[in-house]
Amino acid sequence: MTTSLNNANCTVDKDSFLNFSVVSTSSCGSTLRVTRPQFGPSTSEMKALTAINSTASLIGFVGNLLVCIVVMKFRFLGRPKAELFIASLAVADLLVCVLAQPMYVLFLHGLLPSHLNMIRQAITWISTLVSVSHLFSISIERFLSLFFLHRYSFFIPDRIIWSSIVFTWLIAIGFGAPAATFRKARHVAQYFVIAILLIIPILYAGTFYIVRLQHQRIKKLRLPAKKLSPSQKRFPRERKIVYMIAVVVGAFYLCIAPLIILPFFFTVGASPAVVLKAKRAFPWVNTVAFCNSCLNPYVYYWRSCRFRLALERILQKIFEKK
Repeated sequence: MTTSLNNANCTVDKDSFLNFSVVSTSSCGSTLRVTRPQFGPSTSEMKALTAINSTASLIGFVGNLLVCIVVMKFRFLGRPKAELFIASLAVADLLVCVLAQPMYVLFLHGLLPSHLNMIRQAITWISTLVSVSHLFSISIERFLSLFFLHRYSFFIPDRIIWSSIVFTWLIAIGFGAPAATFRKARHVAQYFVIAILLIIPILYAGTFYIVRLQHQRIKKLRLPAKKLSPSQKRFPRERKIVYMIAVVVGAFYLCIAPLIILPFFFTVGASPAVVLKAKRAFPWVNTVAFCNSCLNPYVYYWRSCRFRLALERILQKIFEKK
């Protein structure tokens, strides 16, 4: 949020992606706090938003922490390259659940100092950029794993995956942190997210086409399971992983799309009534985007039997110790 202070009054830059608040300060120069505007949510809405964000934060913390533990202790996908991206994605989601989302609850109640609000926005942007980049990287990894089904193990070394993860975090920090303060950095981050979200569906269209071709090729061989090559035996697992990641990507789209679309209502010359409704809807849209961080662990649990088995083993050991 971009603000400018003049004689203890504040105006808010209407181009800001998170501009639905004002900043208050006393005449004696006390700590700035972000307060709710007049068009903010009602009391009942505030209670609902607080309950939803608090619950999602707790659920997401537990779920993503378990994902990190499962990846460290077990290879639940059987594909180390994909698991590294999933673990890094879980870390990004943990940042949201542990820091950004609880701070957003304070922000909604006007209890968050302005400097902490900037930190909240920076964390949110960093996590968003990392999540989008990792979903894009996982999608490429899945595409290559099927396109080069017979020689994939020699195609992408592990050091390339690690370098990609480190590079992603550095870029996300480099652009996400300034996006909380500077308009140009925020616009670059927004357009980057939109560009990636436009490319991923094209990539998955090609991936599903390759899945179909590979399935037809293996089916035409009409060989018993014992005579299939290792890569042909690996194909069903690769296909299941693609479908699981596709669900994760789809959930991300459903949660983040409203947050991307809503700001356009402030730039297309909409009527004041429409703009007011959009501003009132923003806390709900932002909450839905935050809640995406708690969904992925439960998608893994739903779509991967190996993840369920690994998680059950971990929980069993925990309860046995007690």
